[in-house]
Amino acid sequence: MIKRLFIFTVLLIITACETTSERERVILNYPPEKVKSYEIYLVRASQYTTNGEYYHRKYHNYLIGIARYLAEEKKFSIAESSIGFYYDRIENIRSKLYLGVDVKMEDISEHANATYPGVAAALIKRHLEEVLQVIFSCKTIFLEREIVGLVIGFQWKGDFKNEIVNVWIEKDDVLKFEKNLLTFEEIIERNIITDTGGKIIKPTIEP
Repeated sequence: MIKRLFIFTVLLIITACETTSERERVILNYPPEKVKSYEIYLVRASQYTTNGEYYHRKYHNYLIGIARYLAEEKKFSIAESSIGFYYDRIENIRSKLYLGVDVKMEDISEHANATYPGVAAALIKRHLEEVLQVIFSCKTIFLEREIVGLVIGFQWKGDFKNEIVNVWIEKDDVLKFEKNLLTFEEIIERNIITDTGGKIIKPTIEP
């Protein structure tokens, strides 16, 4: 019985590794000539004030893959110099890094009469899970102790200025979400969301 249990456990581990590897292979499956065209979406090395520069160089191919996949396969408009490693300025612990990206929402006409919280909630509900799944496909990055989660920003043109909402998500919560141990609403409730000014907000996300 113990031997069978051991074999079953090993098979589960192998299956999980194969699934992870396959997801990463999809992200990394791009021709070399694509690198130059997607460099523009990556944070510039000179911008870092943390170990983010080290991880940026180490996982450069992953960052390029994320940019290509979001742009070509998911048809998102990515903000320039936004894919890279960030720290939460509110917490201000520079050794805790989040892999992040900013996505530009070019057309929010359907939310023309909505307030900032309404637009933020609508964009999170419609697009967060899709972007999250792409970034978290790169699980090798999240094996690093200093990489504690991911941050996804949605940008749009407001009435008087450019607006953004950032969702900071701990990697353990993403793992639980992928295993159906947390709902999407629980992900939002448990993690930090910040507005254009960097203040913590709690937009209401309808189920």
